[in-house]
Amino acid sequence: MKKLELILKNSAQSKYRALAEALRVAIQSGKIKPGEVLPSSRGLALQLKMNRHTVMNALSELQSEGWILSHEKRNYQVVETLPSTFLKSRSTLEKEVTKSKRAIRFTRQVEIADHVSEDQFKRVFRSGLPDLRLFPVKELKSFLSDALKSAKTLDYGDPTGHRKLIAQIETYLRRVRSVWGREIIVTNGSQESIFLLAQMLIEPGDFVAVESLGYPPANEALKFAGGRLLSIEVDHEGMNVDALEMQLNTRKVKLIYITPLHQFPTTSTLSASRRLKLYELAYKYNVKIIEDDYDHEFHYASQPVAPLAAFDPAGLVLYVSTFSKTLYPSARIGFMAVSKEVKKEVVKLKRITSRQNDQVLQDAISRWMESGGFERHLRKMRRVYEERRNSFVSTLTQLKEKHRALNWTTPSGGMALWLDTGSDSSKLAVKARKEGILIFPEESYRLDGKAGSHLRLGFSAQTTDENRQALFALSRLLG
Repeated sequence: MKKLELILKNSAQSKYRALAEALRVAIQSGKIKPGEVLPSSRGLALQLKMNRHTVMNALSELQSEGWILSHEKRNYQVVETLPSTFLKSRSTLEKEVTKSKRAIRFTRQVEIADHVSEDQFKRVFRSGLPDLRLFPVKELKSFLSDALKSAKTLDYGDPTGHRKLIAQIETYLRRVRSVWGREIIVTNGSQESIFLLAQMLIEPGDFVAVESLGYPPANEALKFAGGRLLSIEVDHEGMNVDALEMQLNTRKVKLIYITPLHQFPTTSTLSASRRLKLYELAYKYNVKIIEDDYDHEFHYASQPVAPLAAFDPAGLVLYVSTFSKTLYPSARIGFMAVSKEVKKEVVKLKRITSRQNDQVLQDAISRWMESGGFERHLRKMRRVYEERRNSFVSTLTQLKEKHRALNWTTPSGGMALWLDTGSDSSKLAVKARKEGILIFPEESYRLDGKAGSHLRLGFSAQTTDENRQALFALSRLLG
């Protein structure tokens, strides 16, 4: 019987694991050769002065890892063929891996802005987010409890969305937004809607018209699909459709992405005359429109202008929206309202990506909407945000007495204000961060990435007093 020279390290691990490691090292170093028969468990136990059960446990572990084989009525044997790396020492292997630098090759690069954690800042002008402290948690909790009582909600569901939620969304869109006769697909926020539509409609190299100042995540999704983004100027009436027409005359544009109500980030609203011309141009050049209606409910001066999708005889508008502003961001409940043809193809893609949204949450939200609680919450938040907007503007008016360069247009709706500081807002943002204040400069939203003089300042997530204190802290940095 061959005597094995094994080195058992003194460690906190169990004896059988220490023995398994010693045998593994002996095989790696070549002391025990491939195909070599090992002493019997009884023989090893005698050699090592160990309990036989300890030895058998160690051998079983090596067998399960593929180092040795067990033959019926015979001893254990080292496998004939081992991976080449197993026969090298760890130090040798590490040197070779470092030398080879076997990097993963990605077929496509994702262009996305760096994420900034808000936790490190004392004051944050959250850009168009709800005040989560005012969300009726207990009310929704009761509907979640009811939803969990049905085993069906815990099972896989239709990728299109929960049937009851779809019915509630259809009713809500028809009654509140004048949009009807469309197929609803529930998505993980409006971002997934935009991503799915981009993947299905854009081929690499296709031109996509977007607002020169726009929503970065949407632009990133369009570019990832292969779209070549054309920057269309934005002013106080929204997208400049004359500039759009010039692009349509010279390039084959496949798609238009637009936020016509409370334009992101400038908060302007596309005028009626521009809406009409935009639609006429899309019809003339056979271009589809993705309309992102992300905070329709929060309009203060009057009823908001009806979406483009409310009058779409040619079926050009792909309508997307979200509950992130009306519920809470982590809910990830958005939707698109599209034709049957588009729905059929998009659902196929959703089935192989996110598969479906959370059935339980969808069921709970449908119950909440049916009870009327959803719209009661919206009415309350609309009043709160209007008061915060008015207070925000009042504070800015007070600050303008000292900082004459400040300029803005009071937004008729939305959850943020577009402030002209009269100086480089990117430099101001850097200075503010050093003081623990997070603000988002014009550069963050510009397609060309150039610096500007504006800031997008959210007012909805903070109380009037919190907004006032934050604005005065920011004003001390204006010079």
